[in-house]
Amino acid sequence: MAPNPPSVVISKSADNQPPLLPCPYRTGKFLGQGSYAKVKEAIEIETGKKFAAKVINKEFMAGKEMLFINELNILKKVSKAHPNLVTLHSYFETPLNWYLIMDLCEGGELFDRLYQKGTFYEKDAINVIKQVIEGIAYLHDNNIVHRDIKAENIMFRTKDEDSEIVIADFGLSRFINNDSDRMLQTVCGTQGYMAPEIILHKGHGKPVDMWAIGVLTFIILSGYCPFSGETVAEENNNIVHCNYEFEPAEFWAGISENAKDFIRKLLVLDPEKRMTAHEALQHEWIISKPAEAVDLLPTVRDNLKKKFRKAVIAINVVNRLRTPQNVGRPITRSPSPSPFINKEKLNVKEE
Repeated sequence: MAPNPPSVVISKSADNQPPLLPCPYRTGKFLGQGSYAKVKEAIEIETGKKFAAKVINKEFMAGKEMLFINELNILKKVSKAHPNLVTLHSYFETPLNWYLIMDLCEGGELFDRLYQKGTFYEKDAINVIKQVIEGIAYLHDNNIVHRDIKAENIMFRTKDEDSEIVIADFGLSRFINNDSDRMLQTVCGTQGYMAPEIILHKGHGKPVDMWAIGVLTFIILSGYCPFSGETVAEENNNIVHCNYEFEPAEFWAGISENAKDFIRKLLVLDPEKRMTAHEALQHEWIISKPAEAVDLLPTVRDNLKKKFRKAVIAINVVNRLRTPQNVGRPITRSPSPSPFINKEKLNVKEE
């Protein structure tokens, strides 16, 4: 469980507003963009230790505070509970922003790591996917669905060759009712990874994470998305009809039949027939140790550069702007009410 914000007895100022407290962190370089926030390096002033700070702007989140509260509650639930899930170390607010202080994964994103590697074999893909499934299995066992599994949210904890995988960005995650795995209705996720039941508004739950893992496996073995189309509509049509092939053949020539079978059992239209996380961990591909027969890196890296990454980033931005909660909502000028019971605020140089 992550620690609570510091509790300090302070006197009220003349206008009944408490004075700002000194902040134990200073922010550094920009690291990336989350579902509804930016991520920056945070340095603990007392120790010099580096963390990642997710910075959520209060004006932008006016009327949508429950998104942040939900992420905070999930992070508090899973922090330090599983090695493949990001840890929340602290959280606090300032007059303009909310801050979540989490692990700084210095090994970088999955694709960045692939670009830097000298080789990439099927056994390396198994190592990545197995850790992702283990993290997701823990979430599902605790009735949490992530809803945004994608390569950009898979991080390496360190730069070491044997670094652990860490699943990050719980901005779209939800607690779900144990009696109904298909109760969630919001259309959300990242284009290309969304399960058909999300696109078709059929209600969804844990199986959407398993679909996304199937897509992720396809991508890291081949370097391209299984459902790519010339337009978003064409791609969505491919998804809802599960229209994909292991083609061109030369991209899959060195990939085992076990790997293809693993993907087939995840990219299943009926969510009830999709492998669960625990079933996936027992699949022959995950427990096998294939020989280092073919180096997949040249094909994967070339396809990622040409066909996938730039397109996904562009579509990601467009879809975030088009999400229902961002359409037609005015930006308020006054800061949103604090979601914290503790109303004390910290003094941080805001940007």
